[in-house]
Amino acid sequence: MKIIRTYTKIIAFLILINSYFVSAQMYERKIIEYVRMVSKGQSIQVASKLPDLKKKIPRSAGLIYIEGLVATRGDEAIRCFSIIADSFPHSEWADDALARLFEYHQNSGEPNEAEGNFERLRSEYPASPYLSTNYLRDIRFSDYQPQQEQGNDYAVQIGAFSIRENAEKLQQRFSSEGYNADVYENLLDGKNLLFLVWVGSFSNNEEAQRVQGEIKAKYNIDGLIRTRSSWKKW
Repeated sequence: MKIIRTYTKIIAFLILINSYFVSAQMYERKIIEYVRMVSKGQSIQVASKLPDLKKKIPRSAGLIYIEGLVATRGDEAIRCFSIIADSFPHSEWADDALARLFEYHQNSGEPNEAEGNFERLRSEYPASPYLSTNYLRDIRFSDYQPQQEQGNDYAVQIGAFSIRENAEKLQQRFSSEGYNADVYENLLDGKNLLFLVWVGSFSNNEEAQRVQGEIKAKYNIDGLIRTRSSWKKW
């Protein structure tokens, strides 16, 4: 009888362990799904899901990372990414958080802080895709000039591509039609590099919506309204 009870306990323990790993895998897939949604410009949709997500999964680096991505203020985003870099150094999102900190300081005209984040990333996570793809190196040595925080500066995203050539073709097409079109690189999960095509720089949401409707009518493209910022390009 004792052997049966012991066997039953072992089976129950194994079931519990298996359930834990299945739940962890489901959680990670959900986090990655939301990060990819943000990378494509669906931050508002992800932000609306956060309250429910917080009830279902433990507070972790992945959840904090999403909070940082959808934050509407630079200081709040920096707080989230700093928590991950300092308190979750072994998390799979630690190098992503340092990359976001680097982008923030680089685009905000704080080169010393940006360089500190870059050196920390290179020292602690030398195999990070942010380094092996040269994604951050290109930003680091670009001719980008930081702008003043504008807040109400909008654009219309008309495409998100995994191949740069396709993004550049769309950008060139719209440029030839008289639109101000840019291509932005976007790497938020350390795996999937996207090339975003943004059109225009509008002072208010209403003007962006007008061009969004114009693009839909003329080209049958469902554009997304994006808020430009000196610190946020995702």
